[in-house]
Amino acid sequence: MKIIGITGGSGAGKTTVCAELKKCGAVIVDADKISKEVTKKGSPALCEIEKAFGRQYVLPSGELDRKSLGKIVFSDDSKLEVLNKITHKHIYLKMEQEIENARSSVVVLDVPLLFGTDFPFQCDLTVAVVADKEERIRRIVARDGITREMAEARIKNQMSDDEYRALADICFENDGDIPKIKAFAKEICEK
Repeated sequence: MKIIGITGGSGAGKTTVCAELKKCGAVIVDADKISKEVTKKGSPALCEIEKAFGRQYVLPSGELDRKSLGKIVFSDDSKLEVLNKITHKHIYLKMEQEIENARSSVVVLDVPLLFGTDFPFQCDLTVAVVADKEERIRRIVARDGITREMAEARIKNQMSDDEYRALADICFENDGDIPKIKAFAKEICEK
């Protein structure tokens, strides 16, 4: 089994690239999707978040108030660190289970913090997806229904494109051209 790590900042287009890799037969392990699963109502991770940040970040339905929590963690590095410390252990455990259960010769890890110091999985190939900052902001605002200021705060708390380029084995400049994305995914699968 080959493990490919796909990373990049919010709004860069990792999900679009991963969707094309899936069409090539890869199993996608999506850390953002897993993050939502492990913080569902009644989960141990949500209980830890509530204890660390307060009841005001849990909606009356019992679900995590992602928008409100996002406002504070993406404007305060120390609070983001606390949140990551709580969630990463739960996310990584679930990722490990999905990797073990994968029935494919290629597993793609879609991970925003692939180059984080605590990332526990060894990748055979790392790919950074980068995109123009204004395009990223537009995508984040449309996707998440947040303000431009919130999207900018999120980007500010992430690695720069230059850092991704320096750390990744391959860097893909995503300008939204679907045929170009498909060709890139096919090339990666063939490697």
